[in-house]
Amino acid sequence: MSRQDSREDGSDPAADTGTVTDAGQVADHLSAINRVLRRSITARAQRLPVPLTRPQVLALQILVEEDDRSESGLSLSDLSERLGLAHSTVSGIVSRLERDGMVRRSTCAGDRRQIRIELTDSVRDWVDHELPALRQAPLVAVLRQISAEQRAALLDGLATMQRLLEANTTGTSPEST
Repeated sequence: MSRQDSREDGSDPAADTGTVTDAGQVADHLSAINRVLRRSITARAQRLPVPLTRPQVLALQILVEEDDRSESGLSLSDLSERLGLAHSTVSGIVSRLERDGMVRRSTCAGDRRQIRIELTDSVRDWVDHELPALRQAPLVAVLRQISAEQRAALLDGLATMQRLLEANTTGTSPEST
């Protein structure tokens, strides 16, 4: 048998075709769900007293994630990198968010030349108390439309997928997670 006809583990590559197809479909579904949820949050953000653009929402989401991890904010360069946008573009986004009282620029204690972009207290409060409901609203609406058995199967499948993905990326066995 040639190298092309078998794998190191002895499995048949042709047998994996269905698995690869299924993986593509799972990835497509997850991407589509993520897009719908992002659009929902963006649409709600545009109806706030200070309407937010999609790039502003994305910048705030990244700052929220960073705030959850470290509470130290991000440099403009780091935020630009995470957004995948030019430094000058992100600088304009941050300036508008700062003008609207959503972020502030502060100097680092160790290096006064370095500026960090941080969420304001009012935005932190909004993130803690109102954003979770906004994120969950489309999911709640959909889950109300399916049976308890379908919900249980969906949650079980998602939990299994998460557990296996985490085990595969950390190198631990799925049973130990």
